[in-house]
Amino acid sequence: MKTTNSHDKYFKEVFSKKEEATAFLKGSLPKELVRNINFDSLAPLKDSYIDEELKENFSDLVFTCKYKGKKEIKIALLFEHKSKPVQYPHFQLLKYLIKLWDADLKQKRKPVPVIPIIFYHGKERWDKKRLEEYFEDIDKQLLPFLPSFDYHLEDLSQYTDEEIAQRYNEIKTRTALLLMKNIFNEQLLLNKVRIIFVEGKRIINEETGEQFFTATFYYLFSNIEKGYKEITKEIETITEKGGDIAMTIAMQLEERGRKQGLKEGLQKGLQKGLQKGKYENQKETVVKLFTKAGFTVDEIAEYLDLDKDFVKKILKEAKLITK
Repeated sequence: MKTTNSHDKYFKEVFSKKEEATAFLKGSLPKELVRNINFDSLAPLKDSYIDEELKENFSDLVFTCKYKGKKEIKIALLFEHKSKPVQYPHFQLLKYLIKLWDADLKQKRKPVPVIPIIFYHGKERWDKKRLEEYFEDIDKQLLPFLPSFDYHLEDLSQYTDEEIAQRYNEIKTRTALLLMKNIFNEQLLLNKVRIIFVEGKRIINEETGEQFFTATFYYLFSNIEKGYKEITKEIETITEKGGDIAMTIAMQLEERGRKQGLKEGLQKGLQKGLQKGKYENQKETVVKLFTKAGFTVDEIAEYLDLDKDFVKKILKEAKLITK
């Protein structure tokens, strides 16, 4: 049932919310930083500072917060969405940091420190290096001429499921991270459903909990081929309501995939018919879309790039509509 790459969308949907972002940052950042950050003041910035070049590897969530009570800082949560390590992350991050500071200057604000965090959940382990390690045979005399900054890396591949469960005590955050860690291995994912969703019953009846699991099941079922029935049964044993939501979403995605496949097949047939100039082929395609796929007149016209009145004419001749 795989559709499009939904990792980026899911990441933003979960961690743009203050509660989940706070839980993630508290579980990820060094303790000395966590002690100095006022998480009550954490607030998301709507602006994105990713340009087309950086967008190839990263998407971003930026937050402001107070540090040591008064000082303002920014935290940039950058999701590496290609699921493999970036070769020179410092270079890309430097461009990004400059954009943030440029924005401060344009708004006549003093630039503030930024903590860049790279979130990575790919199959290969991320080999984190210092910036100077990119340059061969560099000596002490040249080091002052290199930028000096670092980033925090959160590489899910370096943690076991148990370690993730211990580091993140907020249910939605922990569930999302366990799911993203295991999303690339469908069989492994099937075996871990109970581990990932074990505490789902505690929050499923809350409004935010239902919203979270709706987004989570869309993400999950969009990234597996055939195991949705087994997963739904497992979830039902944990929470009946969660199982109902999971089944509804699985059926929606399956129907969407069926319609998409039918649409593509019929479009190919229509194109052949149009090339041959056969009206009967057009008629057959329109009728199939209307009767078998449940498409409306507007949808048929849009999908097949036909005039709406022409579609109506065919359906009237087939006695499928009257107006």
